[in-house]
This record gives sequence, C-alpha cells and structure tokens, in this order.
Amino acid sequence: MLQAAISSDIDTLWSNYKGHGCRRAGGYTYAELRMGIEQFLRFLDVYGIKATLFMVGNDFLQPENHDAIRTAAGEGHEIANHTMTHAQGFRFLSPDDKETEIAGMEEQCEAVTGQRPVGFRSPGWNIGEDALPILKRRGYLYDSSVFPTAMMPLLKFLHWRTMRSRQGGDRTTMGHWKYMTAPIRPYHTSSESLAKKGTEGIVEFPITVVPIIRLPFFATFYLATRFTIFRLSCQALKMYKHPIQFQFHLSDFVDYNHPELADQVPRSGDGVYVPQALHMPLARKLNLYHRVMEVLVQDYAFDTLRNEVLGWLPK
Repeated sequence: MLQAAISSDIDTLWSNYKGHGCRRAGGYTYAELRMGIEQFLRFLDVYGIKATLFMVGNDFLQPENHDAIRTAAGEGHEIANHTMTHAQGFRFLSPDDKETEIAGMEEQCEAVTGQRPVGFRSPGWNIGEDALPILKRRGYLYDSSVFPTAMMPLLKFLHWRTMRSRQGGDRTTMGHWKYMTAPIRPYHTSSESLAKKGTEGIVEFPITVVPIIRLPFFATFYLATRFTIFRLSCQALKMYKHPIQFQFHLSDFVDYNHPELADQVPRSGDGVYVPQALHMPLARKLNLYHRVMEVLVQDYAFDTLRNEVLGWLPK
C-alpha cells in the first residue's frame, strides 16, 4: 500500500469572510463548525481513517464548538494550526505578527484539547520564508502550506479578481511564486527555504499535485471538474508510486441550505470568492467524495500527518 493522509482546512464562514456578505440578524451562528466536523467524522469512520484538521484559533473561543473539537481530538484525529484569525495575507505580516497568529492558536488548542499542535498550514497556502524559523523555534515538526501547482498563476489571478471587495493581503493567495516549482513529494526543508530540500529545517508536506503536469489533486477541485479527471490523476499518482495528501475543506461537509446557515453565505455579487461547495447540496458532495475514497483506499494506507512525520524521525 502507498502512503497517504487526509487533511481538512476547517475554515468557517467567519474565518473566510469576517462578516462580509452575512445577512443574518445578529451575525454568524456556530452551527457550521459543529455540523461540518460531525459529518466529516462520520464520513471518515466508513473507511476507518484518522485525519489532520487544520483549525483556526478563534473557533476555539466559542464554547458551542468545544464538544465537536474535543470529539475529533478524542477519536484520534490530529488538530493542527491554521493561525488564530485565518489571516489570508499571512505571508505579508511582520514576523512578530506571524508569531502572534501561530502562538494564539496554540494557546486556544491546548486550553480546549490539552494538546499542542505540531503541524501548520497558512490560510490560502499563503506563506513566506520568514515563517520557517518561527515554526522551527516553536517546535513544529512540519508545515503543509507549499502548493507546487502549475496552475498557480491562474489561481492567483482568479483569487485577486474575485476578492475585489477586500484589501491588501486578503486579495493574495498561494505564497511566493517559487513555490510553484518546489518538490512535489514530502521532504525535509533547508534552514532557509520551505521550497528547498535540506536537513536543517522541518518536514514539508506539499499539497499533492499530479506528477509532470502538476495539476491540483484535492477534494474541492473535483467539485468543479469531472470525476474522470480525478480518476486519470489518481492513475498517474499511482503509476509514479506517489504519496498523497488529499485535502478537504469544512465546506465540503456542510449543507449551506440549512435554515441556520443559508443567510450567512455571501452571494457571488458581493465581491468575494464563493466556492461551489457553498452552493452544492450536501448529498451531491458526499456522493462524489465517497466515489473518490472508494478509489483511493484500494491502493493507499492513511494516517495523520503527525504520525507520518514521526515515522521519519530516528527511533
């Protein structure tokens, strides 16, 4: 069996939009995180898989979320760091502000779960090199923010265009251009760059892309493409015996037509990116993702990213 992991960015509507486009009197409810995590865990239970959940510190501040978070951690899923406020422009923050974002989530995670995260992913994969020494100094074992896809120029442009109502760093995504040509298999980084192999840095789990053509290989991408594209991509990965990290988002497991959520979803005309997962019925999403998993589990054995990297360390 080939090596694999499931990860999910637990990005709530609040994390992504900070109130923009929310039409609900009194603002956001907290049903979204609970619904999404509960559905995600039920989905994973079918396959006996433990996943890595990249979570935002602010979501730990709401007592309504604690049961779902503790359930995930208690069942053996890994809770990893996705910053305190989901700062989309994380790459452009000062080193002090970056550390504040990282440390804030750590504190909240420890307070709720008793566990300190050892993995990090920047919002929007929007990371820069000065995050590396911060992560290493704070004891992180790995990062998973580098997205080495050939589609980076297009995805950067589309994000900048669709986020026209936002300012500055919020209109940026995917980090430095050089990450487009970073290694596509997991690797130890150098001490200076997340995009270069070495021995003095930390482990990088890049977002999986298809070998040679570097086409994205993550769940939400397949909501907008045909299942045939997934199957062909999967065949290429298996042919090269490529380890995979299959990434989901919270929105992949939430029914946004639910009365508690429908008026919190921004509209496409609000000047922000509204992914297809916010409009597609939950049953249709689940049907696709079960088809995807039925293919993957035939050839891949899954573990959390934390356990994967621990397997690399000297005994």
